[in-house]
Amino acid sequence: MMNPIEQIAQWIEDKEVWWRHAVRLILKHGELQQPHIDEVYRIARMSHGLEPATDDLIDASVPLDFTGFTHEQYVVNLTELSEVKGVGVLAKDQALKFSTSGLFIVYGDNGAGKSSYASILKNACLTRGDDAKILGNVFEDVSPPPSAKICFEASGRPSIHVWDLKSPSAEELKSIRVFDSSAAHHYVSKEDSLGFKPAGLNVLTELTGAINQIKAFVEEDTMSGNGLMMLATLNSTSPAAEFVNNLSEKSEEAQLVAHKAQPEEIEKVEPLRNEINRDKTQTAETKRASLNQQKELLTPLFSLSSDLLRYLGDKAFDRLKELQIDYSQKQQKAEELKRAILNDLPLDTIVGVSWQTLWNAAKSFIEQEPKSSSFPPVEGDSCPLCLQEISSSSQERMETLSRFLADGAATSAKKALSLVTNAITQITSQAPSLNNHKAALIELEKLLPGSEKRFEELFQELSKRKPLFIDPSNLPETIDALDISVLADLKKIIESISLQYENIQSDADMLELIKKKEAQLLHFEDRQFVLQNNDAIVNNIRRYKTISRMNALGGECNTRQVSSLSSQINQESTVKPLIAAFTEELSHFGFIRFEIKAKTRNKSGHQQFKLEIEEAGEPISSIASEGEQRCIAIAAFLAEIKADDRKSAIIFDDPVNSLSHQWRSKVAGRLVTESFERQIIVFTHDIVFYKLLLEAAESQSATHGSSALERSRRNDAGIVRQSAPWEALTTSKRLKALEVELKGLKKIDQDGTDVEFRRASREFYGRLRESWERLIEEKLLNKVVNRFERGIQTQRLRRLTDITDNDISIVDSAMGKCSTYFTGHDSAAAVGDPYPTIEEIEVDLKKLGGYLEELQGKKRKRT
Repeated sequence: MMNPIEQIAQWIEDKEVWWRHAVRLILKHGELQQPHIDEVYRIARMSHGLEPATDDLIDASVPLDFTGFTHEQYVVNLTELSEVKGVGVLAKDQALKFSTSGLFIVYGDNGAGKSSYASILKNACLTRGDDAKILGNVFEDVSPPPSAKICFEASGRPSIHVWDLKSPSAEELKSIRVFDSSAAHHYVSKEDSLGFKPAGLNVLTELTGAINQIKAFVEEDTMSGNGLMMLATLNSTSPAAEFVNNLSEKSEEAQLVAHKAQPEEIEKVEPLRNEINRDKTQTAETKRASLNQQKELLTPLFSLSSDLLRYLGDKAFDRLKELQIDYSQKQQKAEELKRAILNDLPLDTIVGVSWQTLWNAAKSFIEQEPKSSSFPPVEGDSCPLCLQEISSSSQERMETLSRFLADGAATSAKKALSLVTNAITQITSQAPSLNNHKAALIELEKLLPGSEKRFEELFQELSKRKPLFIDPSNLPETIDALDISVLADLKKIIESISLQYENIQSDADMLELIKKKEAQLLHFEDRQFVLQNNDAIVNNIRRYKTISRMNALGGECNTRQVSSLSSQINQESTVKPLIAAFTEELSHFGFIRFEIKAKTRNKSGHQQFKLEIEEAGEPISSIASEGEQRCIAIAAFLAEIKADDRKSAIIFDDPVNSLSHQWRSKVAGRLVTESFERQIIVFTHDIVFYKLLLEAAESQSATHGSSALERSRRNDAGIVRQSAPWEALTTSKRLKALEVELKGLKKIDQDGTDVEFRRASREFYGRLRESWERLIEEKLLNKVVNRFERGIQTQRLRRLTDITDNDISIVDSAMGKCSTYFTGHDSAAAVGDPYPTIEEIEVDLKKLGGYLEELQGKKRKRT
């Protein structure tokens, strides 16, 4: 049969990504705080395109890890924690070893490193609530990443896990549970008062709370009108009006471009409105006359402008540039031919244009002269200009000139020049002036506001061009393009006037024309509205899309599925063993007056369990003390483990912090009892609780061991001592520790200085004195009165009847001797040497051992 978490693991697989992420956070933190809810909401928004997706969404989509929550696969016990790096100020090369069965206690004063070791195990194992924060060594400039080696046994098989903050935890280690103050909080501080829930129901409760909060976010965000800007309703059927009046999540911002008015359309609005008003005062006949008059005014302006552009426009510039280049190229070619053929002529301008005119005139004269026979004249003929006889050299020159002029290059250059000259003549004749078209400009301005200025600017540019065009040899390489759009607009207006003139034959035609113009005006006005309200329309489109996506998210906020699963889990087969285990655990702590009632109610997915005192009907939390609440939390913790049939180790980190002696004793006794079932590891800085654990272990004959943590003088913490702290040692164990110290003292006596020996011996006698005090309390007085305990064991008084003066003398002598030599008394130098010999020290230690044996012997029976 699956446990609650296993049922949830199977159920959540196909749920929304943000549901899965909420469960991930619940498993990690035990409960969801507001920052966690905000994180889940952000993931939900990303999944619906409400905000840009980041790597967080990818991380949230990773399958959930329920390691440690499902049925236990192995019985896991810790054996060693070592090779710690980068965790607090824990010293290197330390190994914290654990006995794999029974009770093991790790004692350390504040600052000794206990919390640092415990934090590693909290991260590697499983606890309700946040993992302990791992801090590096703040006293070092560079601290290595936190890491450690954790040795354990899984069903008796030795294994090693190298732990760090980035690598996945070992699945086996997740079978080990950790209880600390944070975990206790999750059992006793919830709203439903000590409402102990197994991990499964706790997950569903927290998940429901997250879903309901996100549902509240959605409902608040999508309140009617929230985020939408007011837009007037357009009373027409134009495409722009249809678009604006039917905005929805299906509308696209790109569609706005097709519905926004262009500048030229806005310019037409007011003239068109005025035109409609004028048309409404006219008949068909007067309208036709008016249209004809407009056409007669505007047509000459259009003709003038078109003619000017033919010679001064951009195309005219390009043509003139081509003619000039053509002439230059052909003239250059002709010059090159001239230099090749006529390089010895006496005149530079021979065969130039003027000279060719002279030549052609002479040719024409000779051809008409009856006495002349040929041209050019030959030797013996008379020159038509000087009337002298042509010599042989003159004949040769004439023939050379004739051959040159007959060549195509000269002819082509002459023709090219002619084309340039004709173009310049035409340009020179142009007069870019609007003086004769003032009336036309006034009329056009009415029809197209701004057109008069545009025409003036066009004609100014044409006037500037004329001087440039007249001197083609100095034409610029390029020229700014003219804006001739006003001429195109004028052409459209003339064509529109002509079309109206043809279509208006009757008053009915006139009414139809007005109707069309009104429709066109509405079209322009609607497009103008879109342009003017662009930002508001964009906002509303985005908002409609947001609302649609928020509604889709809201559709995922139904907790009915959670309630159904919660009810399924809350069956007698699941709850009854839990209640039985919880009841049994409470009885171990002496809560026999508390009758456990599983009061359940299912509200919006919350399956709640309340513990109530049946007679009073009051929640336990309203009357339970701090100590009782901590015991109840531990009872709930152990009950959950038992109901889930787990056998792996349990770690307790300061389980009784600041509790009274009564509750410390109860917790100590319960943990020792549990150590018969599994490995129990207890971290504590409370020496009283330490002793209570040892006494409980001894009274129950339980297997137990311990380690002490110390801090070095170099500020390294976590120095491991595989023994109990001195304060918690019994007399017999202190005796063994002193025997070990005696060996060291002997070595100092042999190899050290007097100063070193005296210092060491004084420390030795201080510990010897403390051991006599422990012997008196523990053995001579038979633990009737114990330090750190409020109670007095009166049943042990019967063993005190054998105390004699000899006992008092032995104790007085020993304590006096120790008081003389231990650190704490300042002896005057004149008194003499107050320091004992090594032989004397050995004798004094044997006295302690001998007296201990006497008290524990058959006659005196101190145990």
